[in-house]
Amino acid sequence: MIELLATDLDGTILLRDCIGYRRNDVEALEEAGRKGIIRVIATGRTLKSAKDVIPAGFPVDYLVFSSGAGVYDWKNEKILQVKHLGAEKTNRIVPLLKNNELNFTLHWPIPDNHCFYYAQAKKSHNDFDRFITYNEKYAHSLNEEVPEKDYTQVLAFLPDVETYERIASKVDDVKTVRATSPIDGKSVWMEFFCENVSKAEGIRYVCEIENVNEDNVAVVGNDFNDLDMLNAFKNSFVVADAPLLLKEKFSVTVPAADAPLMDVSRKLAIL
Repeated sequence: MIELLATDLDGTILLRDCIGYRRNDVEALEEAGRKGIIRVIATGRTLKSAKDVIPAGFPVDYLVFSSGAGVYDWKNEKILQVKHLGAEKTNRIVPLLKNNELNFTLHWPIPDNHCFYYAQAKKSHNDFDRFITYNEKYAHSLNEEVPEKDYTQVLAFLPDVETYERIASKVDDVKTVRATSPIDGKSVWMEFFCENVSKAEGIRYVCEIENVNEDNVAVVGNDFNDLDMLNAFKNSFVVADAPLLLKEKFSVTVPAADAPLMDVSRKLAIL
């Protein structure tokens, strides 16, 4: 019996062009709520960014945002949990990224982690440039000295997956997450968080609050930054347009455009 249904946002129930949600997915969430099932959105977006694309009154109960760095009570509009990377670890990561000539951003503490400092490498990165342009009013150029802040995360824009593997092998006491850019749908992002941050841990926190058995959790994702939650729970699904490596490992539902939550809800007898 499913007690909690969690879904990724971009590329799962919200298409990459942000044109809106499938009506069938919204109906699936509404029906889940009527049956007393806890509904969670688990996203890499910041709290502000998530609120920008999730309408008020949307049928969810909790938001796990910034890949699990924060948990938000959607109905009561209250932040319940925060986990920051911190200043000391951020100061260890910055030289590594500079030595590898990477473009990166340093995100301020929650709830202001939509604001950030940015460092531009000699070699340009189109996705980084688009990110800065899109978030221009929250972007602050980084000088040589890193300001002392309790940073939420570091985000690096990489040329390829091999660079991710190489950088990840050089850091410890830090959680690294590989993600596909929600901007162009192909660029490789590398996120650095506090070591116990993940979408899975955020969902587990909700399970504790709501007294939900983890065996009765279902999750739906679409990309590598969903791996933690896909691996953590036995009822795990990926959309049909997810990368092949994920589709080989997890149950596959319909493409994002074809209402995956409705399909999963039918398969799990939620509807």
